[in-house]
Amino acid sequence: MMLGWGLRGFIGGGPFGAMIPGAMVALALCLLTPRRDVAMLAAFAAIGVGIGGEMTYGQTVGFIVKAETFWWGLLGLALKGAVWGALAGAVIGLGFTPRPLLVLGSAAVMSLATWVGWKFVNEPKLIYFSDPINKPRPEIWAGFLLAAIALAGYLAWSGKLQPAARFALAGFIGGGIGFGGGGAIQGLGKIFTPQLNLHWWKYMEFFFGFCFGWALAWAWKHSALPADEDLPEATPAAWMEMSFAAFLTAGLFWLSWNTPVRFAYLLTGGAALYLVTRYRWMAKHLAYTVTFTGVALDLARYWSREYKRGAPEPAYAVAVLASVLFSWYIIRWNNDARRTLEVLMWACVADATIKFAIHPNGIGNVVDHVAIGFILMAAAVSWMLRNTIHSASCDPLSSSPASAPSTGSR
Repeated sequence: MMLGWGLRGFIGGGPFGAMIPGAMVALALCLLTPRRDVAMLAAFAAIGVGIGGEMTYGQTVGFIVKAETFWWGLLGLALKGAVWGALAGAVIGLGFTPRPLLVLGSAAVMSLATWVGWKFVNEPKLIYFSDPINKPRPEIWAGFLLAAIALAGYLAWSGKLQPAARFALAGFIGGGIGFGGGGAIQGLGKIFTPQLNLHWWKYMEFFFGFCFGWALAWAWKHSALPADEDLPEATPAAWMEMSFAAFLTAGLFWLSWNTPVRFAYLLTGGAALYLVTRYRWMAKHLAYTVTFTGVALDLARYWSREYKRGAPEPAYAVAVLASVLFSWYIIRWNNDARRTLEVLMWACVADATIKFAIHPNGIGNVVDHVAIGFILMAAAVSWMLRNTIHSASCDPLSSSPASAPSTGSR
């Protein structure tokens, strides 16, 4: 998750960028403890971590890099990180019991609670961690805090509180330490060593990802995880599945961008999770195809709009084509979690490498930022996947537990 968060910070940002570490950490955890429903868990993890991406924190970082506002910035980042981790952890915990009515009710209570916190705390700026004068940003952290509490309460009422409570608590602690501590690293670095041109923001992201991932791993290890549900379901023909994957992906992006409410991704993400509990074969596309599409669209945007390397039409056409091919790949190889994790990881690294290479500063960016960072980290992860972890099944519709190959250390 440390690598995933570093990539997320460079690829798109926002909720769709945050799906990268969410999907990656679920795949990694399920490799260590094989489960047949890993695609479903990855979908809940991608959406759950993605929700926090709707929070704004850039101006909060602006506080922590100045000595006179350091402590207020530290408090804001720690709080936002804790909220991010708590809500993500609760949603991941919900993914162990993906019953349609339970998920639908969870999405409803999260949406209502978010609206209450947003309207009565964030919108009137009762407690505000952004700049109130220079381009003030609309915050949503209080809404998401209430959403996490409401979701926990609803799951307790439904008799499904565990393991969501443990994951939420671990996420709250890990997220708070990670975002607050990472922000402190950046702030103190810029305050005391302003002459050093170091990538403090990236160090903050790596630290957050490390702490957040460690917290989720701890919760995974110390939770009595529910057994996989044996719910076989016939999947449609490949061409029809790809059509539905395209509909799901396009719908999620369009609704998230065009729904006129501050927490549009939470609303649409909750609806998407309900949909995949009804049609479980779509879970892999919500977890992986949507995540990859966000990466491809990000590169097209930077190629055509940010760096003006060419016309937008062909750039976005290539992004759509790449997403279609990736969707086909997921249909073909969705029973191999290791392979899926590795392909998704290297797709993100390739996006980052190309973005650095097409930057106005040229190829020097690749050597400076990527060769000593993303590429080496991804190579280390690939080595671990190939040398310490065997392949595990990630097909949520597998008819027999024996179909999942054993995993473990050599």
